[in-house]
Amino acid sequence: MRRKWNIWFGVALFLAICISCHRSVECDFLVASDLHYNGTEQRAMVLDSAIRLMNRVCSLSFSSKTDRSLEPFGVFITGDITESGTEKQWNQFVSTFGLTGEKNLKIPVYETFGNHDGNVGGIVREGIRDRNKKRTGGCRLSDNGLHYSFNRGGVHFVVLGIYPGNEWDPDCEWCRYFHESFREAQMSLDFLSHDLKHHLKRPDQPVVLLFHYGWDDFSRLWWSEKERDTFYEAVKDKNIIGIFHGHDHVVDHYMWRGMNVWSAGSPQSERGPGSFLRVKIRDDSIFVSVCAKGHWEPLSAVPVKKNL
Repeated sequence: MRRKWNIWFGVALFLAICISCHRSVECDFLVASDLHYNGTEQRAMVLDSAIRLMNRVCSLSFSSKTDRSLEPFGVFITGDITESGTEKQWNQFVSTFGLTGEKNLKIPVYETFGNHDGNVGGIVREGIRDRNKKRTGGCRLSDNGLHYSFNRGGVHFVVLGIYPGNEWDPDCEWCRYFHESFREAQMSLDFLSHDLKHHLKRPDQPVVLLFHYGWDDFSRLWWSEKERDTFYEAVKDKNIIGIFHGHDHVVDHYMWRGMNVWSAGSPQSERGPGSFLRVKIRDDSIFVSVCAKGHWEPLSAVPVKKNL
């Protein structure tokens, strides 16, 4: 009898281990960038039309090999919320996008700042700092309150401001033409390094990073090669499954040092509505599509790295 119990115990233990080893990863979200609220009714109307599309996202046609669509848990805004960081422009964003689905947009918003969003201590950065305190779902904040991370659907998300850096590097090619403090990253790289070291659920947990500058020809002018090298050293041993940025107003997918990078484009343009991204992460793949003119078009499908 004892032998039979030992066998059944062994089988149960094996099944429990198998179940625990199956690390389900499943979440959907939207990414937009470069809203550039400028205080005009025309820009506000264009962005209102983008918000309506975001609200309809689950009913729009979406082509992929995934078995089902989930409701997006939120939309990330990767900087340049405003045109010049004024109170009127910031208030336009807050009054239409809201924070947790209580305004025109019916899902939560996770925004960060770009080079158009004013200086250190300006209304946009201070507004983001205040909103970060009110985010639900276990957001972890940087010491200065500007950067944050959280988990959804088995994925670790880190939102990092204008770019992942600490003190501004004067070797930045374009930043030397400006003296305003908008160029400051405000210690986002230190926050990222500490967060990845201490707050992943496991060493190989999938990680998604979001910030404003990327590696397109225009973005590279705004943060230095040394800063990009330092950032790479901080993340090279982690399971970075995707990086999303804005700045260049172009939708794109490309690789940087073995990592998948997406440029989110902009939901506004001089001619009217622009574009934004929908991202579907499943256990072993990421599916990214672009919404333009009210229709979804597949952009890319890539495998998720595992077992680092």
